[in-house]
Amino acid sequence: MHTYINRSVNKKLVMKIEKYFGVPLGGIGTGKINFYPDLTIDEITILNNWSNPLRRIRGFHVLTFLDGEPIFLQTNPGKNVETSPRYTFIKHMDMWVEFPIIRYSTPFAEIEVYSILRRNDIKNSSLPAIKFKIKGKGRFAISFPNIVGSKKSGRVNEAYKGKLNGVIMKNERALNSDPAYGEIFLGCEGCKVITNFAYYKPAKVGMTEDITYFYNLEEHDEKYIIKPYAREEIGGIIYKDVDEEQTFILSWFFNGRPHHYPYGHYYENFFKDSIDVAEYALKLEPELGIEEKVEWLKDALLNSLYILTSNTWLTKDGRLAVYEDPYISKLMNTIGSMTFDGLGFTLLELYRDLVISADNNFLNYVNNGEAPHDIGEESIEDPIYGASYPYWWTDLGSTLVLMLYRDYVFTSDKRILEKNYNRIKEIIDWLIRKDMDGDCIPDSKGGYDNSYDGTHMYGASSYVASMFLSTLTAFIRISEILDVKINDKYYRFLECGKKTFNSLWNGKYFILWKKNTEENRSCLNSQLLGQFWCDILGLPPITDNDKINTALRSIYELNFRASKYCLANAVKEDGSIDTSTGQLRSCWPRVTFAIAAHMILRGMVKEGIEVAEREWNTIKELNPFDQSSRIDAIEGKYVGLMSYIGSTSVWLVKLALDKIR
Repeated sequence: MHTYINRSVNKKLVMKIEKYFGVPLGGIGTGKINFYPDLTIDEITILNNWSNPLRRIRGFHVLTFLDGEPIFLQTNPGKNVETSPRYTFIKHMDMWVEFPIIRYSTPFAEIEVYSILRRNDIKNSSLPAIKFKIKGKGRFAISFPNIVGSKKSGRVNEAYKGKLNGVIMKNERALNSDPAYGEIFLGCEGCKVITNFAYYKPAKVGMTEDITYFYNLEEHDEKYIIKPYAREEIGGIIYKDVDEEQTFILSWFFNGRPHHYPYGHYYENFFKDSIDVAEYALKLEPELGIEEKVEWLKDALLNSLYILTSNTWLTKDGRLAVYEDPYISKLMNTIGSMTFDGLGFTLLELYRDLVISADNNFLNYVNNGEAPHDIGEESIEDPIYGASYPYWWTDLGSTLVLMLYRDYVFTSDKRILEKNYNRIKEIIDWLIRKDMDGDCIPDSKGGYDNSYDGTHMYGASSYVASMFLSTLTAFIRISEILDVKINDKYYRFLECGKKTFNSLWNGKYFILWKKNTEENRSCLNSQLLGQFWCDILGLPPITDNDKINTALRSIYELNFRASKYCLANAVKEDGSIDTSTGQLRSCWPRVTFAIAAHMILRGMVKEGIEVAEREWNTIKELNPFDQSSRIDAIEGKYVGLMSYIGSTSVWLVKLALDKIR
């Protein structure tokens, strides 16, 4: 039998979490820990295990004490325990998130759990640490399991007394090649320490958690080694009497060199161990400096940043890599249709040096003009060229050139163009060679040969054409900026390509694709994605302004109205969703936000905001902290790759609004 504590709680004017979503906290490239509305944890990836999270976590608790009795400040303290002991715990708590800060309101204390992200401060945004700020009065305790080492054997807890007091958790038998080789520290200023928290033991039925430690708090600061039994689990406890407010800190330091991640961590340049990290991070606070008056948009801007902690690598030598998704594709820095290219807009606002370096690094893998799809499968030096052998992808080169020109526009650093000009020209020439039928647009062969890799396109595709024409426009502008005289063929090719693009016009929009007498007349929402790049970067238009504005209006009338959840990728002329492929019947939020931003830039401000806000509301309902690559436009559910790289593309909406304000 359990005892429940129930009192009223305060309300916060930030995003309240009503569903059982996990919020990932950590630093850039450090791995993360998911925190849930019941103040439990799961899905841990701090052990260099991004694609294989540690699940079913036991031994993590936050407690206070009432007349000496421990009160668990969790609504489900026995979440992963086979047979729960008699916990006394609170019945209700509220959770609000303003990433990277989570606020829990309980009957006994206000608890903030957060990681440290600071704008344009790479060192302090890549700290392997999470802080717990408890505002209350009385004795409080936190426990955390020793999860160091891929095997339990060899785990050991040691006390540390110094600037901070706490428990160091290690594994004496873990090898440097073990992904979980390293250490964890849990502590605070003046904490009492318990190292011998052996919390998992047999019960009358199954296994249970030994919570007697909390009933008889007694400092134990001797070294404690896990006993040689298969089921034993150990952890550490810290506790302190708090008058008004106290900060506790959890830090980690995993500096092994496993086969899948031999690169080391950026934090290794500055710290020697987890205690060093904790002592440094204790007084640091997050500071992203994001200002936005529109409430839903500020929620979206902040809470879409979860991807920075859940999906990132930041190597010891400072290279940033982001999983397209950590579980299925495991591809790093995927580009095309607002994936890493979309994330780059956000990073230019928050961590400019990281994205410029990453984009420049991408060019190292251009192969005779062919741009790669990514930089490797859980690797940063083993690129994949397209994802559908033997078909080359005709949108990747265009995307990469536009990314580099964007970096120049956002920084005014001409060296970006000077350094990369020859490679940019190489990419342009490769794209031109892919026009086999003489229409001045790279041919679509129908073999899943662009980012819509589950969809057949043939001949001239409006999406591919708009991307190519905008890229050729950017190349001509780059040549002018650098005072490089180029062959007249590039100007001729641009004008010829524009004629082909205009041949796709049906009076309302540019149809999906056309090859001779064959065509797909659906309205593809990304038909003007290249023009969006032109508008956001100040380049000349690739077609008549009247056509651009009419097409955007048609996308609103057709693609937006066809679904009650999101902006459908493709809609037939009669207004029904094109269900010929899973990609076309879906919505891609990363592209939706780009189109909404494009509408705003083109004077359709009300419509653009309406498109973006509905998309965010759907995401918010489904899970804003584990977004999918695709939403089914008919059923309104996630159907794609989870924890997706394009999650921050809502930042494009703010970028567009800032341009017109």
